[in-house]
Amino acid sequence: MIQYSSRTALRSYSEQQDYTAGRNAEPISRSQTLVYYIEGNKFWIKQTTKRERREFLQRFIRRIDYKLLPPLPNTVTEIILGDATAPGREVELELVDDASGTLPVLNTPLRCKLREDPLSVAYPSCEEFPCFRQINHKDLAGATEIALGVFYVYHRKKRYVLKTVDRPLYRRHDTEVFRNEVANLDYFAGVPNIVQAVGITVLTNPYKSFDWDDGLPLVVTGVLLEAYPGGTLQQILSERRVAEYRWKQWAIQIGAALNRFHETKKTHMDVKPSNIVLDANGNAVLIDISGMGGITHEWCIPEVQKTIAPCDLPFEQRQQNDIWAYGKLLSEIASQISDDPYVETLRQVADGLMERDPQKRISISMAIAQLESV
Repeated sequence: MIQYSSRTALRSYSEQQDYTAGRNAEPISRSQTLVYYIEGNKFWIKQTTKRERREFLQRFIRRIDYKLLPPLPNTVTEIILGDATAPGREVELELVDDASGTLPVLNTPLRCKLREDPLSVAYPSCEEFPCFRQINHKDLAGATEIALGVFYVYHRKKRYVLKTVDRPLYRRHDTEVFRNEVANLDYFAGVPNIVQAVGITVLTNPYKSFDWDDGLPLVVTGVLLEAYPGGTLQQILSERRVAEYRWKQWAIQIGAALNRFHETKKTHMDVKPSNIVLDANGNAVLIDISGMGGITHEWCIPEVQKTIAPCDLPFEQRQQNDIWAYGKLLSEIASQISDDPYVETLRQVADGLMERDPQKRISISMAIAQLESV
């Protein structure tokens, strides 16, 4: 019988707390991620169990004979103990001898559930985005975090913005948000006043199991965007420096960008000052264009603020949300200008966009026409 050499390497550990219990209550479940190496191959595994001590859990998972499971290739395999209602394929675990003698001897078969870890990162295949230039993720340097999953990076000595698939508090929905943003970046390539992509960043699948398997397509780890050096409109408003810029053009530029969305039955759904940046010439550029990445409560139309899933609303309601937020944005800009006749028109347009009665609200096209007529 062939003997295969194998080893395990512990990685991340996590606990699920019961927030209705007391401060010192035990976690309701504990999870330990490890990598199982055998004959040059590797498998990512997450062991989840109910209310076991961390040290006990780590000793226990080293005793599992993973050759007999077997783990799922090219992903993270979750092994669930102590929860018969959990989804997954039921299998019987076999344990190797405990050299330390600290774990109890089991006289009955130990059964568990086996499934792909729903919290593991789902990296899209690069084949999904054939129109994008592929950039090796390892060629990026000097990463500086701007926000969760967003970084300034350098590629060939030029600065860009990198938005990654993996991020803190990742959920599988985040991959769909990423896909939607990349699709919109492709759709609006070359359109003025909308953020532009440089390419997608790619790597070998981080969960790749078999070194000999060269047939796996590269996976997408992120999207590389142009970096706009003028900062965000939020920064300019906070520092009360609107008057230092050519601010009159912003209203028309932002409105034109939103109109391009609405002409194609797409919406932004998170129009706010931090999602407007300025390029080197002071022009306004709309960013964060997935259309489903999340909302900001105070920048939502009143009739949408209590909706559980605003991004799932019909197009007409989502469009009204963009229109109202656009009006609020113009109102914020106007609030910092006092000695220019144009500002009165800007306020009137903002009020028309923010009418409480949707039937009385003006459209973005009407707003642009009024602004251009002055």
